[in-house]
Amino acid sequence: METKKQHRADIESLRVPLVFLGAFIIGSIVTMSFAYKEPLYLVKNNQGLQMKDNIPIEFIVEEKIIENDVPIVQPVDIPQPIIEPTEHSKTKDNVDEDEELIVKVDPIIIVEPIVEKPVAPIVIYPDLEAEFPGGLVAMKKFMGEETKYPEYSQTVGDQGKVFVEFVVNTDGSIEQIKVIRGVSKELDAEAMRVVRKMPKWKPAQVNGENVRTRCRIPFNFGFRN
Repeated sequence: METKKQHRADIESLRVPLVFLGAFIIGSIVTMSFAYKEPLYLVKNNQGLQMKDNIPIEFIVEEKIIENDVPIVQPVDIPQPIIEPTEHSKTKDNVDEDEELIVKVDPIIIVEPIVEKPVAPIVIYPDLEAEFPGGLVAMKKFMGEETKYPEYSQTVGDQGKVFVEFVVNTDGSIEQIKVIRGVSKELDAEAMRVVRKMPKWKPAQVNGENVRTRCRIPFNFGFRN
């Protein structure tokens, strides 16, 4: 019984030294791990904690983030261009300010509106009928001398009377010539041609004043036996 107590007492007496020894060993190992670049590995075996050699070395490379400095762009002063006066500008500058400026303006033409005279009415039954200068005999002579029988109409045998109507104005001029009854294109055209060549007629009258009126003339185209 006393032997067991004594053995326990011996163990209790060795506890403090062992604690200090363990702390010393751990501290030494930690110190050596910071002192050497190669990592140290502890291996536990029957003889306690030992450092194991021939363990592959691992290199740990720390990546450093390099901050790129953003360049600060300084404002650049751009010089204003110097414009030298040309000969044209010098000429303008040398113009006398008192010189009068002559501006050509086209003349303004004022066109007065044309007032058309009212057209006199056509009188169907005037007091005095319109007349060819010299009367009916002179008109027949004029028509006989001026009228030409178209060759084509002679060849095909066209013949007959062509009635031409026209208006005699207050001054005796003739207008609005037309065929109111014809025979053929050639004979109708010849009759109208002769009427256009007529001189001014004597105008018709109503109460002593000249008026407009209509007239009709027959053209007789035929062959003699």
